[in-house]
Amino acid sequence: MKKVAIIIVNWNGKRLLKNCLSSVFEQGYKNFDVYFVDNGSVDGSVEYVQKNFPKIKIIRLKKNTGFAMGNNVGILRAFEDSEVRYIVCLNNDTKVNKNWLKELVKITDRKEKIGMVASKSFFSDGKIQNVGLYIASDDLKSSGGISRGFDEDPSKFNKEEEIFASSGCSALYKREMLEEIGLFDGDFFAYSEDSDLGFRAQSAGWKAIYNPKSQLIHYHSKTSGGAGSPMKAFFVKRNGFFEALKNYSWEDFFKYVINDFKTYFSYLKVGKKNKSVTNLKNTVGIFGVILIIFKIYGSILWNFPKMFRKRLIIQQNRKITKAEYKDLFIKFSK
Repeated sequence: MKKVAIIIVNWNGKRLLKNCLSSVFEQGYKNFDVYFVDNGSVDGSVEYVQKNFPKIKIIRLKKNTGFAMGNNVGILRAFEDSEVRYIVCLNNDTKVNKNWLKELVKITDRKEKIGMVASKSFFSDGKIQNVGLYIASDDLKSSGGISRGFDEDPSKFNKEEEIFASSGCSALYKREMLEEIGLFDGDFFAYSEDSDLGFRAQSAGWKAIYNPKSQLIHYHSKTSGGAGSPMKAFFVKRNGFFEALKNYSWEDFFKYVINDFKTYFSYLKVGKKNKSVTNLKNTVGIFGVILIIFKIYGSILWNFPKMFRKRLIIQQNRKITKAEYKDLFIKFSK
């Protein structure tokens, strides 16, 4: 059994930890360490873990650094152990089955260039939350992590298959891949960091596989507030733009920008229906939505030079051809 480091980032999630951590320690695959990265919680999370799960390696941060940076801190600590071959990122609002880890690990030994493995993630009602990620949808009208199989019949996803990327709620990453392409982009804070990493991995020639035998329940958005959350709305939209800027061809990037303006501002029209935007309107009102939009594009402009520099590095190190890049959209778009 090759050694695995399981990274769990937490922010005031004490109420979620019993289900998550108990199920992790019931795994049939035993060669793993758990790194619990606490993002400045004030609800007693760290004390709970210290008392009930003494084997866990706790990393206590002074403030909320976000999901992306929190995972990076845990990964870098895990890399200090030379025996660690795989990194597994797991959300704290999950409950995994006993073969979850075993099934993630066994896939990677088949081919050298398999760098990511995704699980079959269920809602608590038995429907699919995700079976990995799509790359984009609607002719580049959106970017960021788009869940495969969201709210669909689980029987449609019983076969192992190649996918674009793993969802960060349950994702195995091969150490060699991360050492080559880098970790999550800490500037994303939360959301789309998994699909951005997946894009960089694909550009470097790494592949992702979905294994339906690795299963878990994901209670979904318990930390960020779920549907209608201004925090989630901000990061999802802004980070999708960052991902497009860093990873798309210039042609696809400008197509995305044009469609983004058309699509997002159309949601402000009376009678225009979109579940996420409707939930957000109900939470903050129409003027609150407008304010969030201005914050999103203000942050995009502020961070544009930094993301542009990252783009130059990514494109310089890209190992796939233009044809292979186009093929990603053909194979993995929704």
